Amino acid sequence: MRHEFMDLLRARGTGDFVGAELVWGELVGNAIRHAPGPIDVQLDWDDDNPVLTVHDGGKSFQPDIGLPADPLSERGRGLYIVRSLALSLRVTDIDGDGSKVVARLPVRRAA
Repeated sequence: MRHEFMDLLRARGTGDFVGAELVWGELVGNAIRHAPGPIDVQLDWDDDNPVLTVHDGGKSFQPDIGLPADPLSERGRGLYIVRSLALSLRVTDIDGDGSKVVARLPVRRAA
């Protein structure tokens, strides 16, 4: 799915494709690692910048968007990376239906 996602961005846009791919990898990877069951991944490109939404059915969580206390930790920096690369980031707890993470990608529609 990652390759299809990137092919679509490259065919229609211009910008930071490496950053967009890292955002996709972090959000989808987090959902797969931390939420049981299926996940829903959507790309909406109604505006100049595409918006990636990842919705999972896992338990609610309070997002920690900072760096971990232990700088050598292998965990805990994913949302920090996403916030650093995405144009915007929103995490929403959906009462009884998991979490939805929405990131505006650093790519814009090609002229």
